[in-house]
Amino acid sequence: MKERTKTGLILVLIVGIISMTVAYANFSSRLLIKSSTKVNASNWSVHFANLKQVENSSDNTAKVKSPAVISDSSTIISGLSMTLNKPGDSVTYTFDIVNDGDINAKISSYVLGTPVCESMPSFCNNIEYTLKYTDGTEIRVGDTLNVGESRNVTMKISLSNDVSQMPTSSLIISNLNAYFDYVQN
Repeated sequence: MKERTKTGLILVLIVGIISMTVAYANFSSRLLIKSSTKVNASNWSVHFANLKQVENSSDNTAKVKSPAVISDSSTIISGLSMTLNKPGDSVTYTFDIVNDGDINAKISSYVLGTPVCESMPSFCNNIEYTLKYTDGTEIRVGDTLNVGESRNVTMKISLSNDVSQMPTSSLIISNLNAYFDYVQN
């Protein structure tokens, strides 16, 4: 009888294992996702364009010795050399900041240099260096430039009308820089 009991228990055990295997197979599934995708390359192209000097008024005696130019990379304006001869003289340029890429952009930082006069530092308090959108609004961090858009900017360097005494020798004014850092919006 012991032999029969053993065989019966083994048979019950085998039937139980088979039943559990079938039940597990019915109540479990393996889910598999196999796919691929392609991400197209993006074109980032925020740059300067259409740099133009604005004509001076007849009473403005400022002279441009070397005009400003846009570099080959289109992200740098440089080369401007000028003379300011009397109070109120100024040189003005307009240019576009253009988004020819396919990603919207925004200004993450914007720095406008403070003019520095090498031989007479206090005289630079009379130099006015401004960059504004041509419509008169201020340039601010967070300003957006969507795909296909451009914003016209006016750059003006002038000698204040309040100057009471002009220097007796030529001054070199430096740090007339501005930095625009654009990032993905």
